[in-house]
Amino acid sequence: MTTPSDPDEMLAGFRKQIEDKMQQAEQIKEAATAVRAEASNKDGSVRVTVDQNGNMSDLELSDGALRRRPDELSTEIMSTVRSAQTQLAERMREAMEPVLGSDTETLDSVLSGVRDRFPGDSEEPPERGAASNRPGDSGDEDFDEFDWMNSRRR
Repeated sequence: MTTPSDPDEMLAGFRKQIEDKMQQAEQIKEAATAVRAEASNKDGSVRVTVDQNGNMSDLELSDGALRRRPDELSTEIMSTVRSAQTQLAERMREAMEPVLGSDTETLDSVLSGVRDRFPGDSEEPPERGAASNRPGDSGDEDFDEFDWMNSRRR
């Protein structure tokens, strides 16, 4: 590929690249926003849906779930939420591949951020309320303020 010698032609090429990237960024945002993951407990009495940020967006409890002691039900709900969250990386990959195509670097970056926040069952999840190594961070994570694409707080 040769470089255009006309400055106007170069500027037009840069503008086109910027427009293409902005359009792709909007597609990425739309695809990511639509990501959901669902999980049920073993007996199917608890079913949860989490959004792209890992926040519970739906909870369904059967009569069987309501027969449990409150502390057992609470544990079951939280365990099912974590199970749904561990599926987010795969759901995100499924949503991003059509948008990103062969751009594996960007895809890997997005998935890495999701995996860091929601490690799989084989990885030990961070303890709730554990002290953070980041200066000025209280350790309480507000997921709505987490920039999952860049693996950092906004």
